[in-house]
Amino acid sequence: MAVQSKRDISRVEDYLEAIYNLNEEKGFISASDVSERLGVKSPTVSSMVSKLAKEGYLERERYRGMKLTDRGIRVAKSVIRRHETIYELLSMFGLSKDVAYEDTEGIEHHLHPATIQRFERLVEFLKMNPDISEKLKQSMDRD
Repeated sequence: MAVQSKRDISRVEDYLEAIYNLNEEKGFISASDVSERLGVKSPTVSSMVSKLAKEGYLERERYRGMKLTDRGIRVAKSVIRRHETIYELLSMFGLSKDVAYEDTEGIEHHLHPATIQRFERLVEFLKMNPDISEKLKQSMDRD
């Protein structure tokens, strides 16, 4: 990505994830949809959409909305997979859905890809070994 700071990368990823999900839900994505989904003002969305288009993550058509490019889809799917992995792992610890979601949102952009890969392997291991998963959850609930 051609963005500078981790904060910028996080924002780009949030937009790509939102746009991807909106496309899956509605098929048509407008700036107002993105604005509503992310809780930001329309001028902020317009600015970011211009940046994403310039960097090759999406294409926009006047009066027709926007769509992700192949590059944008790859990044969005990666962000979604990372989000799902973290959320699933935190849920396996016995955390409530709300806490797992809130913590996932807080840490998903700050983990190294190698860490996410290890989390994915751990989640798969725990799925294949439900007895260990249950013992883990029970041991976490003792606190």
